[in-house]
Amino acid sequence: MRQLLESCADGLRRGYWAQVNDRRTDINIRKGKVTGLIGCVVRMEIKDITGKDFERADKTVGLLPVGSIERHGNHLPLGTDGELPSFIAKEAGRRLGCIVLPTVWYGSCNAMRPFPGTFDVDQDALCRYVTAIIAEAERNGIKLLVILNGHGGNAAPIQMAARAATHRDGAGIAVVAIDWWRELGASKMALFKAPGHAGEDETSAMLAVAGEMVKMDDAMSCDAEYPRLRVYSKAMDRRIYAKALTGDATTANADSGRKLIEAAVDDLVALVKDALKALGSSTERRLEGSQI
Repeated sequence: MRQLLESCADGLRRGYWAQVNDRRTDINIRKGKVTGLIGCVVRMEIKDITGKDFERADKTVGLLPVGSIERHGNHLPLGTDGELPSFIAKEAGRRLGCIVLPTVWYGSCNAMRPFPGTFDVDQDALCRYVTAIIAEAERNGIKLLVILNGHGGNAAPIQMAARAATHRDGAGIAVVAIDWWRELGASKMALFKAPGHAGEDETSAMLAVAGEMVKMDDAMSCDAEYPRLRVYSKAMDRRIYAKALTGDATTANADSGRKLIEAAVDDLVALVKDALKALGSSTERRLEGSQI
């Protein structure tokens, strides 16, 4: 309870709205005392705060989740690749006391084009869009933008956008681009025997984050042999993604997913702090003190 109250107070000092959940009702407050406090969520997502609150917010660090709308077997929602990095970013943002930008939901999905429900955005268009977001993040005062990618096809466009935006004349923003499933939570990947696209690991993560969206009755498995080299080929994509799924989703469980997501959040928090230290930021000590 003490940590909960401190987190609410910290959020209020920063000018964010805090949602206080009473047993009878939900109340939005800026200041003052509330009796019967049960829970408190500090609003770190900029879509949920006013312009005035945004002006007062600490903008040293911003987190930007990027996902896709694409087929994930028959059991996971089309927005899985956005749901997972969004959740991780929100949790890390809460612990770091930094703002979270709205998720980019569409991505480059060449391999899943044959499957209904996939929206494949041109990779050049995605690159230009993310480049523009980075430029606007800098214009709005963000010093370090951490892009948390949830979809493999987005990796190259995001990297190109980061390079373009940070190396133009006069640019001052720093960008870190992370593929969350590759670079976060690695210590827990041994929990999964049959990972893959919509496989055991991704399905377990979704069961932990948004279990109500998962239809395990429709889960299935599909053995896929990946080439040793990175091969760009439509024929190869069709062979690997015969069912819009690789691995075994039927063995997924929420407990393993929770452990993976918790490790991913821990790793992201540590990575942001490391990035600030590498950049010589004076805010590292403040972030240490803002953990909940």
